[in-house]
Amino acid sequence: MGRSAGRKQVSVEHFRRRADECRRLAADAGNASDKAFWLGLVARWEALEIQKAQQPIREKSPRRRQSLLASVDWAPFR
Repeated sequence: MGRSAGRKQVSVEHFRRRADECRRLAADAGNASDKAFWLGLVARWEALEIQKAQQPIREKSPRRRQSLLASVDWAPFR
């Protein structure tokens, strides 16, 4: 199986929402230690967002589709 088999692709928006949630929790934090913790998570989510945004977009390969079609035994359909 491929590396991403069985994995759901995560959107850039997912990371952005998580960063926003951590930012909100940092603003509501009761002490400096908790605030620093949440802001650290903001930085991590933003780094993941950037990393995801820089990944090339994977499209279904026409070459793969052609090879699959070529491997089909079309005789019963004629």
